[in-house]
Amino acid sequence: MSDSAWERELPLAARPISSAELIMSGVGRSALRGPSWRRVRRGFYVPAGAGLAAGERRLTPTQRIVDLTPLLTERTLLGTWAAAFVLGVDWLDGLDPHSMAELPIDVIAGDRRRRQRHSPRYQFTDVVDEDVVVRDGLRVTGQCRTAFDGARWADSLEDAVVFLDAMKHFGRLDLTDFTAYVDAHQGWTGVNQAAKAAELARKDVKSTWETRLRLCWLLEAGLPEPLINVPIFDESGDFLGMGDLFDPESGLIAEFDGEQHRDAEHHRLDNIREEKLESANLVVVRCDKTDVRHNRRQLVSRLHSGYARGNRRDRNQDRWTLSQPDWWLRRQKQLLRV
Repeated sequence: MSDSAWERELPLAARPISSAELIMSGVGRSALRGPSWRRVRRGFYVPAGAGLAAGERRLTPTQRIVDLTPLLTERTLLGTWAAAFVLGVDWLDGLDPHSMAELPIDVIAGDRRRRQRHSPRYQFTDVVDEDVVVRDGLRVTGQCRTAFDGARWADSLEDAVVFLDAMKHFGRLDLTDFTAYVDAHQGWTGVNQAAKAAELARKDVKSTWETRLRLCWLLEAGLPEPLINVPIFDESGDFLGMGDLFDPESGLIAEFDGEQHRDAEHHRLDNIREEKLESANLVVVRCDKTDVRHNRRQLVSRLHSGYARGNRRDRNQDRWTLSQPDWWLRRQKQLLRV
């Protein structure tokens, strides 16, 4: 696997130790009740500072997952976002994108006598051996099963597509294999949502918020299928910018501004790029998380307005092309070799 967040965080995570082991090694019961230790489950502890994200009080996703190991048996395994994170999908980090609250960890088990908790959240469903892989001593669902459960149990179709796009971005999902897997599980809870999400999943996505913007563009604004992260050049072959979403017919570009765009220098460069695109006779609509989360109706209106302006433009004034010049193609080949 690539150098994923799971791989980077795992050496810094602490595996839970039973109180019996700790007492035998000289740690007193009173010490376990003190500030130096954190109880993760009844009878299991880790050092208090283990797994804290840099500069935060929040635990890393890896530590949250490792904290569960005392509960995992040979009959249970991790699923949905936790399985995806272990498999190397950094975007699926167990945080609600809207509230940033921690999502429960899904543990797949066949034993319905278990008491339900917020985290872990037991999911009682069948699993065959082909759906199970082992990573760093943890049993997790494999790629197709992880994507299937993540999509079918998602709270919305949008969340389901985000899950699939994230797995595809990190090379953990082949959509052809996934579609066949979905077809083989007709009748399962949520299978229709998983199938619809597969139809909407796309490659070349660079963030989960970009996926949400694309679904707003497609499903709510009803605009034509956009090109995703396509490089745009002027007539001389100079690079104008990378359109997050781009409709060549109308000349409409929709750009999502992530957290890094709040930096003053980044914002300055964004303005320059937008001016270059507009001077080439393109229309740019910019948005951020607030637009996508709380102002969708207004965002749809802005997309419609941009689409109409683009269609009314004088195409004789177009000064852009999607034809990639030789220097760009050479650079892309070099990047592939790195």
